[in-house]
Amino acid sequence: MTTAGLEASDLARAIVDHELEVHVQPQIDLASGAVVAVEGLSRWTHPQLGPIPPAEFVALAEASGIIHDLGLFALQECCRIGRDWRSRGIELAVAVNVSPLQLQTDRFFDELERQLQESGLPPADLIVEVTEAERIEDYAVVAGRLDIIQQWGVTVSIDDFGSGHSSIDRAVAVHARELKLDRSLVAGGDWAAIGEAVALAQERRMRVVAEGIETREQLERIRQAGCDRAQGYYIARPCQPEEFEDWMRSVVR
Repeated sequence: MTTAGLEASDLARAIVDHELEVHVQPQIDLASGAVVAVEGLSRWTHPQLGPIPPAEFVALAEASGIIHDLGLFALQECCRIGRDWRSRGIELAVAVNVSPLQLQTDRFFDELERQLQESGLPPADLIVEVTEAERIEDYAVVAGRLDIIQQWGVTVSIDDFGSGHSSIDRAVAVHARELKLDRSLVAGGDWAAIGEAVALAQERRMRVVAEGIETREQLERIRQAGCDRAQGYYIARPCQPEEFEDWMRSVVR
């Protein structure tokens, strides 16, 4: 048995039975204040155990190999959400989290191409967020694959920078175009480290997103540090896509 009494078969069944859904959290452009993107976040509500923390079921998925099915589910949903919004005049980029384990197989890249074709979502509207970049075994191979999808127009982002999982060197190694600052940097008020990260990223022409923004002061400090985008509870909490549309209508008048 695993954490919370769950087994890999429970997660596999949950994916098939549509117990999982994708919630979205907006990112704003710090120069204009406009909502420019959302991050898709997988959520699982177990029929008996209730909500399962994402960290738990993602770890279960990676340990069992189900991460490929979980990742495909998230990719399909993010492409569908982005396509549906675009059909109604809402043009936002959608970010999907991708495990390094997915990047080490041809399956992910084949599925990415297929999902973009089938959904009709423009590649420029998709952001692939690579989690825990230090777990990539062969940077040269992964970089070559990511270069191809970036040629299509997809943006590659390195997640969790500053948490010990990522570094500028690793971001450069996979030719990423976006760096996402970990919430721990913001929560700890490490503005010097944030400023240094922003300067290094901008030298390499990478966009910088700060997540975990929970106060107005934090928002102002990351703006002063030169970050390009912000995400966090101060802006909006993750919610279902339909709720997000209601939120959008309430802030854009």
